[in-house]
Amino acid sequence: MEPEPLSFNTPDGDPVTWEVEAEPWHDPFERRLTLVVQGTKLIQRRVPRAEGREREYLYDLLENEARMGARLLTRLRRAYPAELPRLLGYSLDADEPFVLLSDHRGEPVTRHFGSLLIAEQRALQASLFRAVRILSACGIVHRRIEPATVRWDGAVVQLTDLSHATLAGDRRLRLGEPPYASPAQRSGTGVASTSDDLWSAGMVLYRTITGREIADLPDLAAAPALQPIHDVFSGAPPSAPEVLTRLRVPDPMQSIPLEQDLGLEEGRAAFDRAREARREGVAATAEGETVVQPVPPTEPRRPWWARWLPLAVLVVLLVVLWLVTR
Repeated sequence: MEPEPLSFNTPDGDPVTWEVEAEPWHDPFERRLTLVVQGTKLIQRRVPRAEGREREYLYDLLENEARMGARLLTRLRRAYPAELPRLLGYSLDADEPFVLLSDHRGEPVTRHFGSLLIAEQRALQASLFRAVRILSACGIVHRRIEPATVRWDGAVVQLTDLSHATLAGDRRLRLGEPPYASPAQRSGTGVASTSDDLWSAGMVLYRTITGREIADLPDLAAAPALQPIHDVFSGAPPSAPEVLTRLRVPDPMQSIPLEQDLGLEEGRAAFDRAREARREGVAATAEGETVVQPVPPTEPRRPWWARWLPLAVLVVLLVVLWLVTR
């Protein structure tokens, strides 16, 4: 791997250039980088030019991931939790825009289906609901908690992919499929709520702990460790802090200082500027495309006598004035 310069903006909006070594693109949307000086590993998530041309919504998903990452940094800057991905930078006005994130930890839980010991099952459950609780305290609903977005290193969960996340209280958009997306989320009714993430987390835990496929509601008799959370699948689910209390897990927000949401914070303002610059670029004329400019509205054509009427009136006035002054 040959070192290469990588220019982007930090979460605070400062332009920087790092020298990195990049692993080959096995996934066109994601690759692993290594900082040459520090040796730190990080993840670059991007939208390839060809993919963005065919599916423009991918730009919106990437921007949303950066926005949610910036929100978490603003709220959790003094004590960032291990359960969540950390935004390191972004470049949204590049030909192939990207975000930089902290390196992944552990492996997807898909590799642990049905193989965890009792103590590991409890640790996985506690850590995943900790992650949901921290997101809820920051006003974020992940919306895509499923085996592909949950990683496990044997001690702590890491939630990945915030591209579909939204703010709690925003209108629900129809997203996901059973069993991991809640019925309300699948139908797109009401507003986004932490209850959506609790449902999804419960389904991921059931699938991972039992190793069994799920058609609809899980049979928790096959997973005694999940008995305390049986009602996350009900019409009246508990709150995230209530779930942790049942699991005898301390509320992480008692020890994590939560910053106020500063809407005018400079980092966010810089991110917004970068986002608008990218959107302006997308709006530019595509190669070979003909753009028809709108024709400004014109006044309706007047009859011939209407055009001469003002001049006729002026002539009459002049004649009258001449006759009066004789």
